[in-house]
Amino acid sequence: MAFLPGNNNSRHTVPQSLLKRLVQAVRQRRVLFAEALFSRFEINGDNGAPAGTASQEIEKRRHPRIGLTNTSVNVTDGCMCATAYLANISPSGLCLCNLPEQLYRSASHLTIFSSDNPGLPVLQIQPRWEQTGWNGKTIGAAVVNAPRTWRLFFLRTASQLEA
Repeated sequence: MAFLPGNNNSRHTVPQSLLKRLVQAVRQRRVLFAEALFSRFEINGDNGAPAGTASQEIEKRRHPRIGLTNTSVNVTDGCMCATAYLANISPSGLCLCNLPEQLYRSASHLTIFSSDNPGLPVLQIQPRWEQTGWNGKTIGAAVVNAPRTWRLFFLRTASQLEA
């Protein structure tokens, strides 16, 4: 015999207060689950970016970023060479923008160098993320085995921007 809410003759009767608490707990869990699921899609009021994107990731970074303008570098994956711009740098990484989409489709490491800026060392980088836009690809990369000259370049660039 199945449990029927109004049937007192059933062997499996459940007190009404226990049933109400169970239904209330299920509703609370459902609301919490829905909030957690849909919070990924909420819009951040500050800049209109979805919550959980780059605007919040900035706070999680371990090292400060130094924004750069008009600093071009050459980037190669071993087969193709292209010119890109450094958007920002940190002691352990950098952001390159205006890259062609064909670059590094299968390469795990890239090499960057500059013929214009002798203070910028030759770097081996490992791409971590990418975004494709109308003006090309933007990638964030970690500097692999950052040489001392890279740290000096970062410090010199940071001190010039602060002055």
